Amino acid sequence: MSRTVFRLLAVLPGLLMQAETFEVYPNHHSRVFSAFKEPVARIRSGDTVITRTWDSGGADWKAVKHIEHPYKYPESGNPLMGPFYILEADYGDTLEVHLDKVRCNRDYGYTSYRLSPGILSPGSIESLYKNHYKMDALRPGRADLIPWAIDLKRGVTWPKFLEPGSGHKIELPVRPMLGCIGVAPPGEKVETSGPSGSWGGNIDYNDVVEGATVYFPVYHKGAYFYVGDGHARQGDGEGLGTGVETSLDVQFTVKVLKGKRISIPRLENDTHIVSIASQPEFSSSSDHAVRSANSDLIQWLTTDYRLTHPEAHLLMGAAVEHKIATYFGTVTAAMAKKYLPPRR
Repeated sequence: MSRTVFRLLAVLPGLLMQAETFEVYPNHHSRVFSAFKEPVARIRSGDTVITRTWDSGGADWKAVKHIEHPYKYPESGNPLMGPFYILEADYGDTLEVHLDKVRCNRDYGYTSYRLSPGILSPGSIESLYKNHYKMDALRPGRADLIPWAIDLKRGVTWPKFLEPGSGHKIELPVRPMLGCIGVAPPGEKVETSGPSGSWGGNIDYNDVVEGATVYFPVYHKGAYFYVGDGHARQGDGEGLGTGVETSLDVQFTVKVLKGKRISIPRLENDTHIVSIASQPEFSSSSDHAVRSANSDLIQWLTTDYRLTHPEAHLLMGAAVEHKIATYFGTVTAAMAKKYLPPRR
């Protein structure tokens, strides 16, 4: 593993602090979110990390494959970079992670070849085309994956069909995002990079992009922060069961909010605050996620923004926005900042 450290002096009122930037490029991965893994770096609140993620199958920015295919137990894909141990973080705090940079770094990605039958009606399922693109096109023994080209200069991506279709070219702007992001789960739990929950995990929420700030409840000393599972872009719900899977260049800055307790992940960007009811995709109750996201957003509005409960309820009733992050999994509740008072 290579690591480079840069130092930057930051002056706060009455305090001289030394913020550091770490370049961390692990030559190994974690397949779990856990507080029992050796950290790849120990950093402080205010520090910045520059790193790279591999794609969901373990291929890096040079297309070097770090995971054997087909997977051999206990490997299950979605390799994680981390953990990053934040020295000031402890149980009951909140970890703030600003995504300074999330960008594609190679010229290809891939998705599944068709939508999951579980998100379609029975009549639509009967008319599905065969889930067969080309055997071994991307992985040994797999015919259900289709490559996508990524033009890094133009910032667009498109699927590489084998046969001509309607004549319309599907070409979409990239919007790179992190599918996996989070901290070690509570107690002695060790979670693979497949499910998601209050610790984050495989959230697959397509607003986890450059410029966003994500918040996580801290359950352990050091937090044990992880990132992985880069997507060049992804539709709401992750209906293919994948995004456009690829490797990414990532830079993030951490901050520990001492004594601030939250119950589920949150996200903030230039226009919205978002409560993320994170739970395993394709196997969870969307009703439960809606209730959880709404309840957390009420809490956010009445604490950080000091709205009264009647004000918060009426504002949400008239202006809340919901997104299906993953089908039968994670749901978000968002409020536009233009409707909010200054944070106190």
